[in-house]
Amino acid sequence: MTGYSVLANKYASQATFLTVYIREAHPMDGEWPDDESYSAQMHKHIEERIEMGKTVQESGLAGTLVVDSMEDLACTKYGALPEKLCLLTVHGRVAYMGALGPRGYSVADLETALVALCDGH
Repeated sequence: MTGYSVLANKYASQATFLTVYIREAHPMDGEWPDDESYSAQMHKHIEERIEMGKTVQESGLAGTLVVDSMEDLACTKYGALPEKLCLLTVHGRVAYMGALGPRGYSVADLETALVALCDGH
């Protein structure tokens, strides 16, 4: 289980954990293919993105997973490529915006912001 899933399970009664599956950062048919055993292709249709999202969800990811549009609206709005952690209030205000992952991906920083937000209520 990933650190994110551990955090999502720990705070499930206090927060809703939502993952937005965006376009592949390193598709095998893209500009910077990943050399891992993972072999995702660039999504050409929303159905392909949805199928890959299901694969990610089935890998044990905690919380709810939704799929970004083919226009990459969520990815663009939050600057999320390849990955980013964000914390939004119930009113949609950004309470925490992590740096770009994987180097800036900090579950510990997200937890600190989450605790501060929950203690503020």
